[in-house]
Amino acid sequence: MKWSAKGQVWDRVRKKAVAATPEEQVRQRFIAFLQGIGCPLSAIQVEYKVGNGRFDVAVWRPEGDLWLLAECKAVSHPVEEKAWLQARMQLARYLRALPPVRYGAVVINEKMWWWRIDTGEVLTVVPIYPA
Repeated sequence: MKWSAKGQVWDRVRKKAVAATPEEQVRQRFIAFLQGIGCPLSAIQVEYKVGNGRFDVAVWRPEGDLWLLAECKAVSHPVEEKAWLQARMQLARYLRALPPVRYGAVVINEKMWWWRIDTGEVLTVVPIYPA
C-alpha cells in the first residue's frame, strides 16, 4: 500500500490520495489482492452506488457485466462474526437491486469469504478472473 502525506493512502483505482481510514486500508489491500489474481485496474470500481447505498468494490467482466461485488470492513476487536453478518446482510440488500452478479465477497481485516451468488455456495478457492 502506498502511503501519501497526512494520513492518506494512494487509491490506485481512483488515482488519488484518500483518507487512510481503517476500512480504506482493508479496501486497498483487497484491491491489491484482486490485481494479484488477474483483475485489471480498469475492471475495478470502488464506491459502486446501488440504490441508497454503495458497495466497497465492484469488479466487471470483460463482457461488461458484474463479476464480483465486495463489502470491506475493518474491525478493531474480535467481533468478527457480527461484522460478517452485517456485511452479508448489506450485500444481500444491494444484490436485490442489481442484475445477476457472479460472486460476492466479504472482507474483514485480513480475512475474506467468497461465495457464488446464484447458488449461495461458500467457496474454498478464490475464483479466477475471466481474462
